[in-house]
Amino acid sequence: MIRNPATLTIISLCVLISGAASLTYELIWVKQLTLIYGSAVHAISAALCAFMAGLGLGAWLISLLLKRLKDSYGPHFPLLLYGLFEGAIGLYGYVFPWALEQLASTYPSMLAVAGESTFALHFMEFIASAALMLPATLMMGATLPLLGDWFIQNRESAILPQIARLYWLNTLGAAFGCVYGQLIAVEWFGVRGTTLSAVLANTLVMAIIVATFFILRRSPDDDRVELSESPSESSQAPDEQISKSIQWMALALFIYSGMVALSAEILWTRILVFPLGSALHSFALILATFLFGIALGSWLAGKIPLSKNSLQLFLFIEIAIGAVCLLQIPFFNQLTEWTQWSDRLLYELDNTASQTLLVRSLFAFGFMLLPTLGFGMAFPLANRMHLSLFGSIDKTIGGAYAANTLGATLGTVLTPFLLIPLLGIRASLFVIFALLLFFSLCIETARRRWSSSRQLLAASVVLFALAASGASILGGQQALEPGQNNFARLEINVPKERIKLLDYKEGDFSTLSVVEDSATGARTLYVNGFSTATASDSIGGSAYMQAMGFVPMVLHPAPKKAMVICYGTGATLGTVALFPDASVDGVEIDGNVLSLSHWFTRWNRQALDRSNVSMKIQDGRSYMRWTDAAYDVITLEPMSPVQAGVVNLYSKEFYEQAAQRLNEGGLMMQWLPLHLVSPEDARSIIKTFQDVFPYTSVWNSFLTRIVLLVGSNEAVSLDRKRFDSLMEDADLNATAASIGLRSFQDFMDFYISDGARLTNYLQDTPLITDDRPLLEYSSAALTPPLKWQTDESFLNLLQYRIGQRPPLKNAAPWEQERLMKEFEMRSAQRLAVFSKRYEGPGAQEFLKGDYFKGLQTVKEHLEQRGERPISLKDAKWE
Repeated sequence: MIRNPATLTIISLCVLISGAASLTYELIWVKQLTLIYGSAVHAISAALCAFMAGLGLGAWLISLLLKRLKDSYGPHFPLLLYGLFEGAIGLYGYVFPWALEQLASTYPSMLAVAGESTFALHFMEFIASAALMLPATLMMGATLPLLGDWFIQNRESAILPQIARLYWLNTLGAAFGCVYGQLIAVEWFGVRGTTLSAVLANTLVMAIIVATFFILRRSPDDDRVELSESPSESSQAPDEQISKSIQWMALALFIYSGMVALSAEILWTRILVFPLGSALHSFALILATFLFGIALGSWLAGKIPLSKNSLQLFLFIEIAIGAVCLLQIPFFNQLTEWTQWSDRLLYELDNTASQTLLVRSLFAFGFMLLPTLGFGMAFPLANRMHLSLFGSIDKTIGGAYAANTLGATLGTVLTPFLLIPLLGIRASLFVIFALLLFFSLCIETARRRWSSSRQLLAASVVLFALAASGASILGGQQALEPGQNNFARLEINVPKERIKLLDYKEGDFSTLSVVEDSATGARTLYVNGFSTATASDSIGGSAYMQAMGFVPMVLHPAPKKAMVICYGTGATLGTVALFPDASVDGVEIDGNVLSLSHWFTRWNRQALDRSNVSMKIQDGRSYMRWTDAAYDVITLEPMSPVQAGVVNLYSKEFYEQAAQRLNEGGLMMQWLPLHLVSPEDARSIIKTFQDVFPYTSVWNSFLTRIVLLVGSNEAVSLDRKRFDSLMEDADLNATAASIGLRSFQDFMDFYISDGARLTNYLQDTPLITDDRPLLEYSSAALTPPLKWQTDESFLNLLQYRIGQRPPLKNAAPWEQERLMKEFEMRSAQRLAVFSKRYEGPGAQEFLKGDYFKGLQTVKEHLEQRGERPISLKDAKWE
């Protein structure tokens, strides 16, 4: 007889730890699988579906075996099996990286078998993921039925409180695991270290549970196990008798409710990225809030004494969820104003990342807490009300868990691939919750045994009311109107009245907008509310995008094959495609981006219509890893480096894959936006790039904001003869002029420094790797760098231009001297900008126009400082 509260407390703590470990595995494994499959929505969905399918299958299978196992090995055997499963999960977590390598070795064969069929490829990805994760997910799914059966001990009155106890503890543990795995552990311990910590957690749980089992085995009351009833358990009233048909309908509703929960999480995430941003912190916060709400709801369910039918309460909760979520939809249109209000807080000078996270959390909690409370309450209730349907407690627990997981799996698949493309985000939210409300009311009328005519009348009235509310909420919106409310990240200095929305798309992967500044004609592509790329006719407006294509194609002596990763506005790809005899492969993860290309034809020169361009709708890293093609030039302009997942295009492993795809003498070009990363991030990006490409150089198309990195395995020269020859092409000449290149001297001015000169500046800087994705944990992900920080990052690179001689080729000695004299003058002019702005050395000379003397003063100052980085804090050069 278990009367020691400490024993139950210890086991409850194990459930909490187990939930945290399981969620940690899920996040890590899906992340690792995306490095093989890519980060496209199909690949992520395949991995998530495989994980959840294993959970549901494990719960169902163990429920079929539980009675036989207890009859054979005693009533405490489920507890022992739970402990052993936890240990086995930990063991499998330890060997998972090895299993992942085996999967990676088979992926080329999968690509060959699939051929051009994306459906066949994604289906094989799902099967492979399921097979890879199945041993662990089967055991994870089995843990709740095992513990539930042991806690309940054949007492029907204990189903609700005990399942509620286990479910809220396990889900709360998952919420902790989300915060731990996403925001803490990977940053401090790396992916491998985080996995090992989960393995140790499973091992600890196994040790505790197995020890508890043997203690209980020695108890003299081993053959008659009883647990003292909780107050809520003793007050449980027996359920009313419900017909089988209604029970089956209720089970179908429970499955649908599971689908709605996961669908809503996806849809809410797609909306909340506007106020929260697309950083890893934001996605972790959304998921943790979702799980916390479910845990809290399950805890509340265990505290409610049932005096009536559990089905009635279940239906009431489902109706309440539907009603609350339908009422929320109009408020999503207020996100613009609320975001602008929060941004006014975020951009204060004394703001910190923790303050930012706190403010952003209000959006997630405000929209998600009440519905998730309902979802959490529904699960324990479903276990109680389905007892007579499944026939036994063990089968009820396993069946209810499997049913809920089946619904969640459907939600993961249907939402991105069916609901959003067909209906859009807000309409999808309305439809899923309207149907939840409608189905719940229909079952309630059947439970009340209303006549068929009365049920039909009630259903008609509800449908009419929902249709009317849907017309009120959604029907008045024009096609582009939802996009008007998604300008969460408009450029702060652009007045709202100047903004014109040209296009808006809600796709399976992201929400896209094209916005025009009516005063300047500049057009901006927004992805999930983030200003991804701006094209304009002003110098510097979109110069870096053309430069991303122009610079490497000019530096390579004869590029025949090029790859451009990330299409954006198409300006980079369009520039690369202008070069004679060059064929170009463009790789874009989101096909909907291409459908907006026509808004930027003035800058991309109708890139998609050019005969030498071939587009691949695929994750850039995945394509890079698995293609057999070889390239002379690879260039890319991803999203902000600190956004979730983008670090995969900045890691050492990615650069190594790029180096393998380059022909002899090939060039790699990387985009480094100093205004989006911290000074520490900038150093890590350069250090990682240089670690793979021994010949690295730093370029800059205009002051401060954008730096371009060029890497190769061979020395690179600026060829005067090649530049002049290319400028005879009218299209290339016009493109060069649009980015400020009207002479070879202008092209030289883009050159900042040879990477070898940065050795001391980059000393002790950590590398970005798949195991240590440092950029995802950057402070810049929450609080973008201030102007002085961006200037500081650039100035610490620009200082190495002093005394630098760009490697020239095919220029006569006398011409080289003239070019270098002008190069030195332009170096002085660049440094003068910062010296005058931050009261730096040489400021007086620069103000008088004596640039060479000012340059000498700066040089002497830097020599006296040694190798200490320049600091511009407090608006003063130190």
